[in-house]
Amino acid sequence: MLKYLFFIVLISTYILGDSKTIVFAPLPTKDAQELHTQFLPLVDFLEKKLNVKIKIDYNSDYEKLLAKFINKEIDIAYLGPLPYAYLEDRYEYATPLVNFKNSKGEVSYTCSFVTFIANDRPIENMIDTKIALTQPLSTCGYLFVNSVLKKLNSDLEKNKYRYLENHDNVALSIIRDDFKYGGLRTDIAEEYDHLGLKELYRSSSIPNFILVGNSETLDPNILEEIKNSILFAEEKELTLLHKSMKFGAKEAVNEDYEYLRRILKSSKISYEGNF
Repeated sequence: MLKYLFFIVLISTYILGDSKTIVFAPLPTKDAQELHTQFLPLVDFLEKKLNVKIKIDYNSDYEKLLAKFINKEIDIAYLGPLPYAYLEDRYEYATPLVNFKNSKGEVSYTCSFVTFIANDRPIENMIDTKIALTQPLSTCGYLFVNSVLKKLNSDLEKNKYRYLENHDNVALSIIRDDFKYGGLRTDIAEEYDHLGLKELYRSSSIPNFILVGNSETLDPNILEEIKNSILFAEEKELTLLHKSMKFGAKEAVNEDYEYLRRILKSSKISYEGNF
């Protein structure tokens, strides 16, 4: 009997006293309210499912987030596809968990290279032209646009480019004629069709946002629990999540990132605009 009680106390101490607080890094943003709206429901869901405490680690840019992940200061992160490809190329313990579906049940999207409908100037051999980009590690940013221009005997460094933070800013800057061309997500570009935004080139399919775990800081069993909690969430549980996650998820597959690995190797990202 005494041995049994000792065993219960020992297990309880292990579970309650030594349980690890999981550090979760959401998308980098300067809008704290937006972060709370999007990610607190996911944190609440996982805390209840796993019976753990999760701390949100806020970051203003991807460079800081990825450095902290590699330095073992972050356990799980919600990343865009290009930052994930960049991370897993440099850190073997980055473990893909799930890709989130959109409202159509799809787990991928594309990028568009766009201009204004009235712009009919040739883009082959283009130089000294103003080009709008989102963020350095945005999937539809520097690397995508540069890959398009290289096929047209040009590149971004022969032109004038600036980072405008988000996709909507890129679309609006082209419609206002502040910039002649830009790169952004196709689904967002299509929202501006009626205002004269015109697609010129489209990327291959790119995986949606990914939840990635750090297998150097978290036990494989915990990572599996996180993944399965999301994959097998009930519909009533999903409805409580943000619109970017409430349509369910699919297990992430490393092979889906081959396109991004290719363009990552094609050129070096510049982290600042050149004018």
